[in-house]
Amino acid sequence: MKKLWATIGICFLLVAMPAMTAMPKKLVPNARVIKPVLSDVKKTISTLDDPPEWANGNFTGVWGLNILGIPLPPAGWITGYYQNIGLGNFAGVFAEFNETNATGALVGFMLWVFFIGGVGSITTGNGTYVVGIGVANETHYYVRLHGIIGPSYYIHVEYTKFE
Repeated sequence: MKKLWATIGICFLLVAMPAMTAMPKKLVPNARVIKPVLSDVKKTISTLDDPPEWANGNFTGVWGLNILGIPLPPAGWITGYYQNIGLGNFAGVFAEFNETNATGALVGFMLWVFFIGGVGSITTGNGTYVVGIGVANETHYYVRLHGIIGPSYYIHVEYTKFE
């Protein structure tokens, strides 16, 4: 019985250690950079025209590169719809700040702090699967996304529930 518990404990540590190192330590890691950009995005970018039937709210925010756990300044905007923060669908479009039309799409499913989905280019049709881990409070959601290949990204969005 002791060997069984020791084996379960070791397996738990092997799974929990990478998950805990990937978990963001703060909701807004670089508030000096992200907050002013987020307010500008809300003024200039409108949400998508028709919400899906499953949508309970919309979100607007920023995305950028995340190098070795350190988020760089935001590189673009993201906007879309969510079903429930913490459990439900998530669908949005994004682009760099100098673009007014969306160039990419992010769709997936949120389960507690985990995000599982796909990201792709609207213009070329290329895409890949992504997984992420994040945190949320009553108004904001921050997640670090990791694809099969390429760098890690983050998204930081402010969401609003439909009335």
